[in-house]
Amino acid sequence: MILGYVDVEDRIYDLNFATLRLRVRLETGEGKSETRVAFSQVAGAGAKSYRVLGETDAIAEVSMDHDGRRVPLLRPVEGHLYRHEAGLLFFATPARRDPDDPGFFLVKLRAMPSAVQYFFDDQQGREMISIPQDEILRAEKEGDGITVYVTAASVALPKEKIAYAVQLRPEGRVAPLVITPLSRPSR
Repeated sequence: MILGYVDVEDRIYDLNFATLRLRVRLETGEGKSETRVAFSQVAGAGAKSYRVLGETDAIAEVSMDHDGRRVPLLRPVEGHLYRHEAGLLFFATPARRDPDDPGFFLVKLRAMPSAVQYFFDDQQGREMISIPQDEILRAEKEGDGITVYVTAASVALPKEKIAYAVQLRPEGRVAPLVITPLSRPSR
């Protein structure tokens, strides 16, 4: 799972604003059913592209699941959710950001306020979540949404797995993208 940011040039960054040397972009074909999500190296080699199977406006929030206790990482933020052949992708599209707190939706930032403001204002950065299908443990109805439980490698300790809870709302819009496709897509 990638929880971080994407800038105006489609470059992906982690929660500490460190570049992952990856890009993500939506490529539209002639029809809406031909939209694809493309992941590539910043240098351009090794691109992978996946067909978008569905999309909807949604609200997402992310927590680390620490022995049943959730530690917030991303506060609820409006955006757009895509279901593609290899997983889920969410881009935040907040209606507006507080100019005094441009990183409002992020629970903790380890960057100088001027760097945060530069990233969100000048680079038009926004929060993003990418969840590969093989990291999804399960999805359950919770409150007015669906919570997707994810296992992913820890950035600090790559040999350890961490559990995340990604809540997507409203249930009526996100359930067809999250619940139904949990079976592995055919290749």
